[in-house]
Amino acid sequence: MDTVAYIAIGLSVLVAAGIQGTTGFGFALLSVPLMSLFIEPEQAVVISASLGLLTSSVQAWSERHHGDRPTIVRMLIGAAVGSPFGLLVLVVASPGQLRFILAGVIILFLILNLRGLRLKQGGRTVDLGAGAVSGVLNTSLSTNGPPLVMALHARHLPAEQFRGTLAAVFAGSGLLTVLLFAGAGKYSIDIALALAISLPTLAIGYSVAARFRHRIRPDHFRNVVTWLLFVTAVLATLSAFRA
Repeated sequence: MDTVAYIAIGLSVLVAAGIQGTTGFGFALLSVPLMSLFIEPEQAVVISASLGLLTSSVQAWSERHHGDRPTIVRMLIGAAVGSPFGLLVLVVASPGQLRFILAGVIILFLILNLRGLRLKQGGRTVDLGAGAVSGVLNTSLSTNGPPLVMALHARHLPAEQFRGTLAAVFAGSGLLTVLLFAGAGKYSIDIALALAISLPTLAIGYSVAARFRHRIRPDHFRNVVTWLLFVTAVLATLSAFRA
């Protein structure tokens, strides 16, 4: 990586952290396509997943009394099954293929959101399946949120329990992902330097976002989700054709 790449990574993390801190989601969805414009998508995934583990662990600790433990366990079991397959995709796919896969997945999420698709009923099988899909997506693209959110919405959990459950699953699957990356030798000096540079911008992004979080009205939230998915789909597509 060169100086421009490190600066781009820091700015990408700053923007993504600001969005995550304001809306409560979107860090990986935005940071991976942004970073992939300047570095290999595999490196972007490792950086995003590593930073995501840090932020989700903090949130999981603060929400530790609100999570639904049986659901958390089932989703993490599913994630443990799916994560190795996602790592295989990350290892085998070329940078260009990863960029197209990322663009395709985000466009799919955008279509599902525009159509307002929701699971009518949750359950054990849904929890395990959502966990498995999220595991594949986390280790391959660092974008594991949408299947978990859909499954938890189907359970109609109270807001606090929803956030606590989601944060715990993010933290647990994030730890598993980082361990798999370490075992596969995905951490290098370049990655370490990028993470060191990104930590201050991560903190700044969240700090600034805290000032604006209350301004997003609940009835506007779906529009925010749609626009975020649209922007990330465009970025991912540009990154794919740039390869």
